[in-house]
Amino acid sequence: MAFIPVNDVCQAELIYTWESQTIETVLHFLPEGAMTPIIMTELGAHLKNWWDTLIRPGITNAISLVNIKLTDLSTEVAPVVNYATGLPLVGGAIVAALPNNCAMVITKRTLLRGKSYRGRIYHPALSETVVTGNTIAGGTVNALVGHYSQLLAFTTTTASWEMVVVSRYSNNQPRPSGIATPVISLDSNGTVDSQRRRLPSRGS
Repeated sequence: MAFIPVNDVCQAELIYTWESQTIETVLHFLPEGAMTPIIMTELGAHLKNWWDTLIRPGITNAISLVNIKLTDLSTEVAPVVNYATGLPLVGGAIVAALPNNCAMVITKRTLLRGKSYRGRIYHPALSETVVTGNTIAGGTVNALVGHYSQLLAFTTTTASWEMVVVSRYSNNQPRPSGIATPVISLDSNGTVDSQRRRLPSRGS
């Protein structure tokens, strides 16, 4: 499959180990200025601190954040930074989690409509204590949407960033180059969803 560039966008992969399986959450960010390894490293530090402060206290201790992989999508040979300072970080809640594929889906909203202009975040490791039937407790939903909303726009030491939705295809056809659209809000319906690639033996 041919590489499709997305100019000046950094792909951030939060990589976890969970019950002998590797899973990840993928986010995309656009800096205000030019992409460099220095600001990519700053982004990694920001995401690590965000996860440690806001996500770690409520996520099961069966999961560990082990690496944050940052990839400049501008060209096929653009820089990649693996941020591992202060990692791994183990989840801070001593609770049993739902099966690996179960996730809370957070929807990314932009000013435009259509599949190319929205995206999803699959938050992993939901605790059994916050789910009744197929419904996630409202307090948990609101808290997690609020935590991820901290990443809509922020500033690191030398750069300002905004979360974006990346689209590489239109009408099932590859674009000459991908497009990045700023995310203006996040929301969730609070229903337990499934990320099939996190099922044992499906992912890595």
